[in-house]
Amino acid sequence: MLSTHIYLNGQCKESIEAYVKAFKATVQTVVLNPAQEELVLHAEILIHGQLLYLNDFGDGDGFSKSGGYQLVIRFDSEEELKEAYAVLSAGSTTISPPQATEYSVCQVRFVDRFDVRWAFWV
Repeated sequence: MLSTHIYLNGQCKESIEAYVKAFKATVQTVVLNPAQEELVLHAEILIHGQLLYLNDFGDGDGFSKSGGYQLVIRFDSEEELKEAYAVLSAGSTTISPPQATEYSVCQVRFVDRFDVRWAFWV
């Protein structure tokens, strides 16, 4: 599965409300940043049956910029994730190494050697 993940720089809650209204989207998940409750750490909404990931990206990882993007691949197993990461990790910059998060048993975030930002999740 290939999904789109967009960064909204402090406007995530507002955008979710607008997308729900405009597209009759269904909110599946909203995880607030524990350190800054006004920021969304992770959200998932369905628009016309397609999953869209959104957040404010308030964690200051140093890689997010206004208008940024991240391509997200959700794998069925941790093994599949690690195999794909092994292929793309050469020459890449790791943002967060493979690890469990609040919303995934295993996640890795990186910018590949082609300057494409990825997140792999199980």
